Order: sequence, then structure tokens, then C-alpha cells
Amino acid sequence: MKHRKFIRGPLFLLKMILILAITSVVVMLLWNALIPSIFNGPLLNYWQSAGLLLLAKILFGSMGRGLGRRPHSYPDEMWKKKLRAKYDAMTPEEKEKFKNKCNSRFVFTFTDDNCESSAAKAEPKEEKK
Repeated sequence: MKHRKFIRGPLFLLKMILILAITSVVVMLLWNALIPSIFNGPLLNYWQSAGLLLLAKILFGSMGRGLGRRPHSYPDEMWKKKLRAKYDAMTPEEKEKFKNKCNSRFVFTFTDDNCESSAAKAEPKEEKK
């Protein structure tokens, strides 16, 4: 059983090198098939594509921190859970008061574009000279 611990490291390293090699070949083939014909760009060799892939990973990659690995990756989820827990702990009277308060704050009225709103109908105040 102990010998498996010593094999995991080199196998992981070998797997990462193999993934980098295959991905570099794919990047090289796609680049050489598209970029020279579309933008008159240069052809890439294998090492240039590996360097480009590494540069793109550094600039735009997540460096191994995918969204699926972090359970609380979005702040939205945290405050929603806290608000739900607070709401569940309220009495029915407090819930009704909370609903009324939310409804009074978040009322959206839609007016027709052709009709003037009440603010537009109000007479402008005269400036004192």
C-alpha cells in the first residue's frame, strides 16, 4: 500500500506533461489552420504554441480554481441563504410586515411612452431673479 504514494506523484506529473503536449499540438494545428489564412499571421511551431498556451493560461486562466470546486463562489448565494434563514425564523406577523415593507419599496410603475408622467405634467418652478 505504501508504494502507491510514491507512484502517484510521478504519474500525476506524467499526466500533466501529456495533457500539455496534446493541448499544445491542438493549439498549433488550429492556429496554423486558421490564423495565417484569416489574418495573414505567422505559422507556429510546437514550442511557440506551448508558450502561447502557457501565456494564455497565465493571463486568462483560473489556475486550477474551477467554479465547481468552491462551494460558495458567488456572494449572491451567501446573502440569499442568510435572508432565507432570517425569514424562516420570523413569526407570521413579522413575515407579513416584511412582505409589506418589500412591496412598498419595490413597486415598479410602467407608463406609456406617449403619455406624460406626473413629473412631466407638473409646472416648472420659476427662478427668482
